[in-house]
Amino acid sequence: MRTLVLSIVFFSSISYGFSQLIYTESEIQKTALLVKNIPKAAQHNTASLVIEINKIGKTELIKTIAIYEWITHNISYDTKAFVKNDIKQQSADEVIKSKTAVCSGYATVFKELATGLGLECELIEGYAKGYGFETGTIIEEPNHVWNKVKIDGMWYLIDATWGAGSVSEASGKLIFISAPNLDWFILDPLVSIYSHFPVESKNQLIETPLTKVLFDKLPNLDPIYFSSGFLNSTETMAVYKKNSTFLPPKLYNLNIPLKINEAPKTIKLSKKDSLHFEIQSSEIKKLYLTIDDVVLGELKKNGDVFTYHGAPYKSGLLEIIADLQVEERLVLLEYNP
Repeated sequence: MRTLVLSIVFFSSISYGFSQLIYTESEIQKTALLVKNIPKAAQHNTASLVIEINKIGKTELIKTIAIYEWITHNISYDTKAFVKNDIKQQSADEVIKSKTAVCSGYATVFKELATGLGLECELIEGYAKGYGFETGTIIEEPNHVWNKVKIDGMWYLIDATWGAGSVSEASGKLIFISAPNLDWFILDPLVSIYSHFPVESKNQLIETPLTKVLFDKLPNLDPIYFSSGFLNSTETMAVYKKNSTFLPPKLYNLNIPLKINEAPKTIKLSKKDSLHFEIQSSEIKKLYLTIDDVVLGELKKNGDVFTYHGAPYKSGLLEIIADLQVEERLVLLEYNP
């Protein structure tokens, strides 16, 4: 698993789309509220949940959103089983009753609820660059399970496990941090492939499937690289397929709506590179450009758009630091010297 956003975030007045599927902010918020209000007495087995979710909406999309919302808000990752490597096969009803599972349990519940609601849904077994993964590591054995679901005649990828939150170490223990998010709902196959590689190539949902060798070489890019507009999924994959050594800067997911309209694309800057940035977010109060922890300048703010046009890069660790509306100061972008 990985560090994920803390809540569902939206830009106002826009729709979300992938391929032929379009869904709006209001649809998701309305569905999420209805799922939250499902009676507790109906949340103890698959059959009762299917009945309640079926009341929420009749379209395949709304049913899928409702399933994802319920799982990501109600199932906790079983860190004890993960640490002890004591992973037992659980039925969907067992997971729903215990409210804990590892990835296979999350995916099983998703499949059983989807099937009960008349949706085509399958389990996908594969390799994932999750908790503990280090760049350059070769994942030898399949270590993750997620789903694909058919909506309006087309298959889509979903990972409810990663959509539920993250795991982290605290006081020497591995803990689960509940953080429901939409990062792993209706995944662009050219985005998910940086972290998820199915055993069966057909489940990549990519016209020309990647090899495991290429997957192992790819950096583990968070979906924020693409949802923010910083990188284009099609163009970036074309670059990597040419055996390029291209590596983008570190872009941290700050749990906020974000658009990056302009910024250097490579992690290592040359002295010829001009420092031009244009970043948009309603949740950022100020942005600073620092080199080796020294503030070089503040990005100019115009509404919710921040810009910086400065002198060419010289040397040092360059970071874009964000002051958020919630009184936090966090690194947004990082370029290595």
